[in-house]
Amino acid sequence: DNACKNNQFITVKGFTESAQGKIHEEIENIRKSSKYVLLSKAEHIGASILEKLKILNSVERIEISGEIRRSLEIISKINIVLSTYNIDDIKKDILRYYKYSIIDESTSSSILLLESEFYIPIELHLCEAKKFIETLFQTTGSSSFLVNIDLEEVDGEFKEEIDLFHHLNIDYVIPEMREEIYYHAPTHLRKNSNLDGYNMKGLLHFHTDFSDGSNTLFEMAEEVKNKGFDYIAVCDHSKSAFYANGLSEDRVLKQKEEIIRVEENIDLEIFHGIESDILRDGSLDYSNEFMQNFDFVVASIHSLFNLSEDEMTNRMIKAIENPNTDVIGHPTGRLLLSRAPYQLNINKVLEACAKNDVAIEINASPHRLDLDWRNYCFAREIGCKFAINPDAHSIARIHDIKYGIQIARKGGIQMDEVINYLSANDFKKYLNRKVNRIL
Repeated sequence: DNACKNNQFITVKGFTESAQGKIHEEIENIRKSSKYVLLSKAEHIGASILEKLKILNSVERIEISGEIRRSLEIISKINIVLSTYNIDDIKKDILRYYKYSIIDESTSSSILLLESEFYIPIELHLCEAKKFIETLFQTTGSSSFLVNIDLEEVDGEFKEEIDLFHHLNIDYVIPEMREEIYYHAPTHLRKNSNLDGYNMKGLLHFHTDFSDGSNTLFEMAEEVKNKGFDYIAVCDHSKSAFYANGLSEDRVLKQKEEIIRVEENIDLEIFHGIESDILRDGSLDYSNEFMQNFDFVVASIHSLFNLSEDEMTNRMIKAIENPNTDVIGHPTGRLLLSRAPYQLNINKVLEACAKNDVAIEINASPHRLDLDWRNYCFAREIGCKFAINPDAHSIARIHDIKYGIQIARKGGIQMDEVINYLSANDFKKYLNRKVNRIL
């Protein structure tokens, strides 16, 4: 870092001022990223702490709060609320597992900062049993409207948070949606999201060992069937993705044969999809004639991330306008805490999706969670459809769908806006909306 600041790199043969600037920028990105962890990692840390503390006799109720409860995609701090009938007892009991410093203290509550090996601060909010719901409410944040509500004069003990909202005479807002953006959204978009993992019918966009996945189609299908889904769409990489063992035309036809064999041995409808690379000029990497072999097409960018904003936006829009495209995959290309989104006019892309009846992907991988939830309000306002997809490359990663649902709930997205919640018959109608596919 000091070498960049002192212009030492540009004295080295072959190094330019631009290259030095990029090195400095990357150092700054690493420094910023080191203060956060992914939602999935934070949930794992929080769960491990809860597992230890919930068995303490002095703990009455305990729950994760703060950024994790709001399902932010990256987490800077873990907040845990514990209620007890004796504050002094719980402070002693916690020492069985963790040393701590006291941040704030009163006769009826305390905030402790754990000394731990974890990457981010861990705060424990201790309170009297009767104040648990109020403390949970206060520590969840983050909109100024909710944070600035004074609970000092609130009298009573509440069993659930919705009871406190009713007592305050304000509409109940699910934790995921309690962001500032919610109170600036149009009223008709503020309805609490009704998304859940139980009513989702189809699992779309996953990979098998035909390309770069770890499991066979049968293994993936069996796992999805056990999780209660009605249909799946396998979307291995297309032929341009040589780095991911992408499928040539001949191998696509072989996979079609495999799909028929698997369907004969499992009670699950399998759609033959593809994750087709979007080339530099916006075309997809199979001919329109060959595209007739697929039931479902996810179009994604996997190369040439450094194009200008206009080039990248036009590239994406041309792919959206292709009548074979059903979904735009991980639309901004970001990898949380490691790769910034490429330059893109996302509003123009979303407008093109709405105009051409192409769903926008909410990639459920905790490393992506792309489309960014901050764009959901605009996308919903103009009538975009969504697809919540795990992009799973193994059985273990199928469960990532839950992170996609969590992040979609932040934007108030409803089931009727997500194509995965369509019945198998309605999903077929969606697939045939622009091209006649044999299904």
